[in-house]
Parts: sequence; C-alpha cells; structure tokens
Amino acid sequence: KICNHPYMFQQIEESFSEHLGFSGGIVQGADLYRASGKFEVLDRILPKMRATNHKVLLFCQMTSLMTIMEDYFAYRSFKYLRLDGTTKAEDRGMLLKTFNDPESEYFIFLLSTRAGGLGLNLQSADTVIIFDSDWNPHQDLQAQDRAHRIGQQNEVRVLRLCTVNSVEEKILAAAKYKLNVDQKVIQAGMFDQKSSSHERRAFLQAILEHEEQDEEEDEVPDDETVNQMIARSEEEFEQFMRMDLDRRREEARNPRRKPRLMEEDELPTWIMKDDAEVERLTCEEEEEKMFGRGSRQRKEVDYSDSLTEKQWLKAIEEGTLEEMEEEVRHKKTTRKRRRDRDLDVPGPSCSSGSRGRGDRDDDGKRQRKRGRPPAEKLSPNPPALTKKMRKIVDAVIKYKDSTSGRQLSEVFIQLPSRKELPEYYELIRKPVDFRKIKERIRSHRYRSLGDLERDVMLLFQNAQTFNLEGSLIYEDSIVLQSVFTSLKQKIEKEEESDGEESEEDDEDLEDGSESESRSVKVKIRLGRKDKGGERGKGRSRRSGRTRAKPVVSDDDSEEEQEEERSPSGTDEDS
Repeated sequence: KICNHPYMFQQIEESFSEHLGFSGGIVQGADLYRASGKFEVLDRILPKMRATNHKVLLFCQMTSLMTIMEDYFAYRSFKYLRLDGTTKAEDRGMLLKTFNDPESEYFIFLLSTRAGGLGLNLQSADTVIIFDSDWNPHQDLQAQDRAHRIGQQNEVRVLRLCTVNSVEEKILAAAKYKLNVDQKVIQAGMFDQKSSSHERRAFLQAILEHEEQDEEEDEVPDDETVNQMIARSEEEFEQFMRMDLDRRREEARNPRRKPRLMEEDELPTWIMKDDAEVERLTCEEEEEKMFGRGSRQRKEVDYSDSLTEKQWLKAIEEGTLEEMEEEVRHKKTTRKRRRDRDLDVPGPSCSSGSRGRGDRDDDGKRQRKRGRPPAEKLSPNPPALTKKMRKIVDAVIKYKDSTSGRQLSEVFIQLPSRKELPEYYELIRKPVDFRKIKERIRSHRYRSLGDLERDVMLLFQNAQTFNLEGSLIYEDSIVLQSVFTSLKQKIEKEEESDGEESEEDDEDLEDGSESESRSVKVKIRLGRKDKGGERGKGRSRRSGRTRAKPVVSDDDSEEEQEEERSPSGTDEDS
C-alpha cells in the first residue's frame, strides 16, 4: 500500500489533510500525485497518451487504490471507465462497447487485475499499464492479453510500474523467477515430438543469454527515457519532448510552484524519524528476535480433555458443549491460582529432594498434600423451602392459556443451542431457562425465594429483550411473569399467617405454664407454714389420719424438692 499510495491508509490521509488545511479529511489537487512516485509518472504519461489518441488499459490490484485514481482523474479532467469485482454482469458488456467505440471520448479503462483480466476483448487499446504486480505472473500476462486480441492493428506497449528499493522489487523478482522456470522447463523442453536435442539446447542457451541482458540498474527514468518507452514513432517522441518542455515552462511561471514530489520539509513532524532513531528501533527488533522480551511469558496450553465422556455426551445432547468446556476451564484456572497461592516457597536452607511425600513438620503433624482439594458441597436447604420453590416453578411451567389450552412455557423450558440460534447468545449475556433453574434448585444454589425470583425474572427479561414487542413469546413471558409473582406473594402471605398463629400459641403456652407453676409454689409454701406451727401439737393427732402428699411442679428444682421431703422425714423419725 505504501508503494502504491500513502493515502490508502485513511488515518494518514486524514492527518495529512489537516496538516495541509483541507476540509473533510480528503486530500485533493496536485498533492494527490505529489505524494506517490507512481502517480507522478502517470501524470507525465497520460497527457501524452490523450494528445496522441492512444487508449490505455490501467490494471490495479486494490479497489481502494482505484478510488484514489478516480479522484486524480477528476482533478486532471481525464475521461475514464471503471470495472472491478463489484460491476454487474449486465453492465460489463455496455462498458466494453462504450470503450471500443472509435468515437468514444473515454481513453482510460481502469480495471482490477482479477476481475478485468479474463474474458474481455479490448483491442481498441494499445497501451497497457500494470500499476502494481501480482504475485502470480500469469495474472499479469492475462491482463496484458486483453489488448493482444484479434483485430488489434496497432503496436501494443506494456508498462509495469515498480517502486525502487522496496518490497515490489521482491514481488517482481519472484514473478520473473516463476516465469523463467516455466521457460526453462516447459517451453525449452519443446514437448512436440518434432524438435531435436540440438534445437532444444540452442533455445535454452538463448533464454539464459536473454536473462543476463535483462539485468538492469535500479534507477528512476527521466523524461527522455519515458518518452522513448511510450513513443511509437520519431514524430511522437519529438511531440512528447515538446510537451515536457511546455510543462516545465508552465511550472516555472507559477509563483507558488512546488517540486514534482513532496520533500521532507513539507511533511509533518509526527511522520518524520531521523536515521539514528530508525537504527535504534531496528536494533531493538533484532534483539527481540534473538533473545526475546523479558516480560513475555510462555502461554500455557492445556491439551488434556477437560470433560469426561459422560459430560461430553450430555453436553452434545443439550447443545451446551462450549458453555460446559468454558466452565470447566475456568474452574481449572481458579484451582491452579488458589493452589499456587497456598504453596509455601522453600527457604535457602531447604535442598531439593530433602522432603519426601510422607515427611512431617517439626510438630510431628503430617503436611498437607499437594493434591486437588475436595470440592466444597453446599449445605442443603430446609425441605420446606425446596418444596416451595419446586411448587412455584412447576406451577409456572404447567400454566395453560384459559382460552386455547396452550402451555405457555414450552419455549422457556430449554433454550436452543448456540449452533441453532447464535445471534441469541451474541445479544443475551446471561442465558437461562427453566431446566437450568430446576437444576439449581436441586443443587441448593438458591438460598431464598428472592434468589429464585432473580433468575426467573432474568429469564423473562431475556425473552423480552430478544423478541419483538407484541410477538407471541413476548406476551407469554409477561403472562408467566405475573403468574410467578402472584404465586410467590401467595406463599409469602401463607408463611406470615402461619408464623403469627404459631407465635400466639407459644405465648398462650408460656402464660399457662407460668401461672400453673406460680399456684403450685404458693400451695407448697402455705403447707410448710402450717406444718411449722403445729409441729409440737400434732404428734398425737397425726396417728389418726394419713398425711396428704404435696403436689410438686416439674419446674421446681431438686433442692426445693429435697427441702420438702426433709421435714416429713424428721417428724417420722421423732
């Protein structure tokens, strides 16, 4: 791209247009050809082709480059036609007919090498310009053959533009090497059963001699050399020389004239780098290739199977293979980080291999093994809570439309897989369905009805986000959302009413037990007082009737019961 035109990088053109004072981020005028050596050569060739009525086929590899050329043609008022891969088949015939018309005002046909290099008859053109070479030399040969067609009456000139000391020279050298191999092996072989070995040897020798003559120096041709390349006769050559002289005179008369190519003092400071800085960056690149960066860490790759065969089959059936693999991979990395954090770094006194697997600490306790820690299981929820969750979810799933009898939750039970509906997983960050919610209830992931409500509401919000408002799924999600909310509120009210009744019963029981224990204690104390007053008198009277046993409460302590027993024991002894 840099060899063809620097404005093929949009950010460079925008920054440079701001530097030059152009609006809209697009460079226009003479700076279009002054920024590229190839465009500058075209600016010297194309006016001469128009003046001598030569039609030109201009082949390019990139459509973005063709757009920049169109801006240049508009600046120079050149009439042209364009054909590339986006041109419709019905329009191609009209373009060919227009260009081949002898009275046509279009003298430039701008074509892409791949789209315009095959199947076109453009014998009205006698000049072919290959703006940038293809890695495949036969593509360029096919492009050249567009002008070498039956009916061609003029001498055809082929010009190939190449930037000196650049990657384009390597591309051109590779293309020439491929063609040389073709000539030496295929063509020099003369597989026609008619040529002799002497003829084949002579042909190969001619190819090698011609190859040595093609060795040219890397130099930019001047005006005279360019004119010799494109002129078909002496008259044209003299005309071209006069046109160059007139152009130089006109440029000299311009008080604001600039050089044909941009110079370093015209470039902005951000694009300039001195030789020392370029050499330093080059050395740093070489050092990085040799020694590598110190901060770079080798990426760890896990080639082991992350899923068991049973998990893999289950994931394939449910269409959740990618999710399950990502979850297992995340768990592995988390465990590894935790294990690396828990491991102690040995001190300098510890030698490798000094500790075995069965070694113990100084206290005699066995060290913790490095194996994988056991998975932490969640403590089970109360059976009543799990039962309520299942009751709500089952009721929402079984809910049917009163008019049609259709079960509304069919599409919400299990989501389609990523292969079936990839756009859903691109839009929805946290996909969830009733199958996953029931699995979380079974594994005790929800600790309250609020946790369950959060996932169910997320399920319906996802459905309303992905589907259009007014669609059947959208309306069903709203209905099921209201059903879930009403069921949850109903169960919460039942819990509150049951809780109030149990509290009242507990209060009644506490009041009854306290009053009963108080009455029993009063009776016991009154009985003791009577016994103490009549202790001396009642000895002869006691033999006549049996003494009633005192009533003892369960709330009384053992000491009180012993005190109650002790007076009776002393009386009996006396």
